[in-house]
Amino acid sequence: MPLNVMLVEDQALIRMGIELAVQQVSNAKIKISSVAENGEQAVKQYVENKPDVVLMDIRMPVMGGLEASRQIRSVDKNAKIIFLTNNDSIDDVFSAFSIGASGYCLKDVEPGTLVDFIKNANDGGISIDSRIAADMLRFLTSKDAMPDLRATAQMYNGTRLNARDAEVLSQLVHGSASDKMSVNTKLSVINILNKIATLSDGESNSREKEDLNTTEASERFEFIEILGKGGMGTVFKARNKSTDTLVAVKVFKPTTTSAWQRFVQEASIMTKLSHRSVVKVFDFLLDRDRTAYLVMELVDGPSLLNVIECGGAIVQKEAVPIFVQCSDALEHLHRAGVVHRDIKPSNIILFCEDETTILPKIVDFGVSKCMAVENSDRLTLQGEVLGSPLYMSPEQCRGEDVTPLSDIYSMGCVMFEVLCGCPPFVGESYFETMSMHSRSPLPNLREWMNVKHELSPQLEQIIEKCLAKAPRDRFQSAEELAIALDKLRVN
Repeated sequence: MPLNVMLVEDQALIRMGIELAVQQVSNAKIKISSVAENGEQAVKQYVENKPDVVLMDIRMPVMGGLEASRQIRSVDKNAKIIFLTNNDSIDDVFSAFSIGASGYCLKDVEPGTLVDFIKNANDGGISIDSRIAADMLRFLTSKDAMPDLRATAQMYNGTRLNARDAEVLSQLVHGSASDKMSVNTKLSVINILNKIATLSDGESNSREKEDLNTTEASERFEFIEILGKGGMGTVFKARNKSTDTLVAVKVFKPTTTSAWQRFVQEASIMTKLSHRSVVKVFDFLLDRDRTAYLVMELVDGPSLLNVIECGGAIVQKEAVPIFVQCSDALEHLHRAGVVHRDIKPSNIILFCEDETTILPKIVDFGVSKCMAVENSDRLTLQGEVLGSPLYMSPEQCRGEDVTPLSDIYSMGCVMFEVLCGCPPFVGESYFETMSMHSRSPLPNLREWMNVKHELSPQLEQIIEKCLAKAPRDRFQSAEELAIALDKLRVN
């Protein structure tokens, strides 16, 4: 059965040329099943035809390709969109990938390469024209973001890109990384795009780094870049000046006593933990102005949410090993008497050093609860709800006391989203979403998934059990969940 492709291009001659080239090279394995002359037509036709892949121009009358892609992705988060354009600016490239593009190439690309890009997109990969990759390399080099690949591992410390990502970018420039891209390579591509995004927003990031240069912590650390922001502070990539090693530093300036106590509680909880899939804490510092610093191991990779947003859902054989490691980490937390209470894709960072392994790391313990300490949850007001509504258990949504079984429910939500591209329950408001967790039946996973991606009945049953409304009907420990998932590994 051929892949159905929608071609969105406003010039008729170019449409004809692309269609003819794809037809000749693909040997009927790819079919241009529909065409559109502008973005407005593309949105309408996508809803009607649901093509496997979209080839999208950027500059078009009526509605451009970027806006059309936003609207298509709002309808279908798993939409596979390759931008086929004459625009080669970094701004256009970043704009395309920021809305979830599966590829970016110039219109004069070789037909065989374009066919490979289409196949790669359908399989969940990301493809970048080698000339665009060269522009990305020049941009990163101009910002002093590239490491010297001849240096040792301890000598990348002034740069944004790590050695692994720099090597992948080099492969993209030479056209050797896009064909049948592995999920490991995809992680590096997403991480490279994230670095370009932060560098493009250099003014605000530089302003925040400059503020830190006046603190006592700046005597110990060189703050290199912002890795993320949240309600409990900003996380920086930093260099420890005395050891010349890279770390992550979470910086928090508390405005209330309770906020300060919660940050201290987070540091206290994290120091109790030691697991390869839980981020490590090295130190906790306090400046005279009461700015707090949590010094942690650096996990230089994208979040699971970044991966879902760039290319859509992940297939079972790639997802299950990640699920197993996360479940094993949850078992470690629970044995240590800790309930995370905010398990979600953005709190799972993925790191790989090579093409063979992916190591997930659970981060952000800002709302975690230590069960072993009496009144450890005194910072939570009666009836206050902590967590992220898209991933909260029914009992958590009701403001009831939570147990490790609540984390198992949240992990079920994560697994559902990883495989389907969107969470199981999404309402019009926080309140409606929380109500759906408590009352709405679980959507059918197979109906939400791309029908061309297989889902074993065993994994479907595991997720359904995690998402049971009553805690007693779920897996009774994260260890049980990890064992069940481990049986599904592909050897």
